[in-house]
Amino acid sequence: MNFESAPKRQFNGKPDTERSRSVLIIRFLHPSTLLRIQLIGLFGVDSILNFIFFKGPGDQKIMKKTALFLLSGVFFLVSFSAVSQTTQEQLQQIRSKVVEVFEGKEYYIHTVKRGQTLYRISKAYNVDVDELIRENPQVKEGLKADQKLRIPAAGLKPAVKETKPVVKKEKSVATNEKVVTTTDTLFKPDSTVQVELLPCGKDTTTKKAIYQVALMLPLYLGEVDQLNAEDPGPDIFETSKSLQFLPFYEGFRLALDSLEKTGLRIKLYVYDVDKDTARTRQLLKKPELKSMDLIFGLLYHRNFQMVAAFAEKNKINIVNPVSERSDLVTGNPYVFKVRPSKRTQAGQLAAFMAQSFYRGQVFIIRNGQYADKDAPERLKKECQDLNMNVQIVEGQEAAIGRLSKEKDNFLICFSENPAYTIDLTRRMYELRNEYNLVVVGLPDWPAMEGLETEYLVTLKTHVMSANLIDYDNLYVKKFVRQYQNTYKSDPSLLAFQGFDMSLYFLTALKNFGTNIQRCLGEVKMNLLQNNFDFSQKKGNGFENQHWSIYKYENYKLVKAN
Repeated sequence: MNFESAPKRQFNGKPDTERSRSVLIIRFLHPSTLLRIQLIGLFGVDSILNFIFFKGPGDQKIMKKTALFLLSGVFFLVSFSAVSQTTQEQLQQIRSKVVEVFEGKEYYIHTVKRGQTLYRISKAYNVDVDELIRENPQVKEGLKADQKLRIPAAGLKPAVKETKPVVKKEKSVATNEKVVTTTDTLFKPDSTVQVELLPCGKDTTTKKAIYQVALMLPLYLGEVDQLNAEDPGPDIFETSKSLQFLPFYEGFRLALDSLEKTGLRIKLYVYDVDKDTARTRQLLKKPELKSMDLIFGLLYHRNFQMVAAFAEKNKINIVNPVSERSDLVTGNPYVFKVRPSKRTQAGQLAAFMAQSFYRGQVFIIRNGQYADKDAPERLKKECQDLNMNVQIVEGQEAAIGRLSKEKDNFLICFSENPAYTIDLTRRMYELRNEYNLVVVGLPDWPAMEGLETEYLVTLKTHVMSANLIDYDNLYVKKFVRQYQNTYKSDPSLLAFQGFDMSLYFLTALKNFGTNIQRCLGEVKMNLLQNNFDFSQKKGNGFENQHWSIYKYENYKLVKAN
């Protein structure tokens, strides 16, 4: 991974003199880079930062794309005996019709029936038994009725329907010989016939020489004049709306610089979009927006909804980097929600515990003060689906009364209340020599004041998070160093988010073209903040399901999953 800054670029046009004040303040903020910005004013205080990434005239050469059509193989009709027909019909009845998408790949969700075996299930879905076990490690303990299995859908490949040409024999006027033509077909292809798609990365029909990408975020360029460039003050980034979201762009740009050196060519439009929905509506009338290949929208909720509706109408993929709201993806298959919602914690945590804690007993400690009242029940159901020994208890005393000295005891505490959490960890710490205990907490715990690190380490405490930064990580160190050298400041959380969004989705764009939905599962990389595991329900967009799980080890947090 290359974090070096990109070479100087040539820009199309000259800066708008009426908006040169915006250029000056950004140059003031980043004197080492002297960002060259073209500000195109649509009206009033609305501005568009139009970054056109061309290195020189040689980059203008666009390689011609030739459509690839495959016509190969001859299909033979094979008749089967009545016995084999019966077997195939039985296997077909076993197959589930429930399909879900994980990490960009389709899986059948199979519910085990009494008497079914791994071998029988593998035959029904045409997958290897070993692959079935890899996807469902819990089956090593044996199959149970009503158990849920995730089975790759790739085992059942769609059939390709052959269209046989009709051979017409016509007479040549010149030679009076019969000439063979193939202008008609025996039958017209059924529009519902599924055609086997080319593997990800092999289909070049959606790849381009240059991609157009929009980055929308609230820069508040109209308020730049209020900044004191001579004496900005130590808290300028916290108090000025014009600078609050700028780190996202800065991290985004560093990733783009790195990808550009691998051959990716992007024409990037950066738009200043604040809370004013009237301005957003006016912005969406810009003709170039309809030709975008990808949109990143770090926007307020109502503004994002407007842009997402525009993206759906024009079939443009749009990424939301920060919102937790699951309704963003409802009914819009072009939306990618990067930040996982808390409702998805249960499945991720249960899967982790099934692999790491399967020999012990799990207690979910319910705390009446926790806002999400249904969270304990969701986690219990997910654990039961994975055949774990799990129960919900009311409060820590009820949990203590059921601890076992012969088994491992795993305590999941749904508490955001500092006083309750501190008391629970203290009480469990007192029992450390009597029981083998592992405590699992919520994302807020690492930042909670008053929690004793000694307690957390001794209790082998695990926490889930979607935004923790491991500053001991090699790539994080490289990014921090590059950011400091480029922008003369330390990266904020938004800078890490901007880098990850840019690196992940632009890599997908480079490798798979504009139709990235089908191949996102092929994008494998370790990001700085949180990894991505996108899931999609039919008719909706894609939602990241991945929560990183950390454990306290040697007095620091170490990634566990």
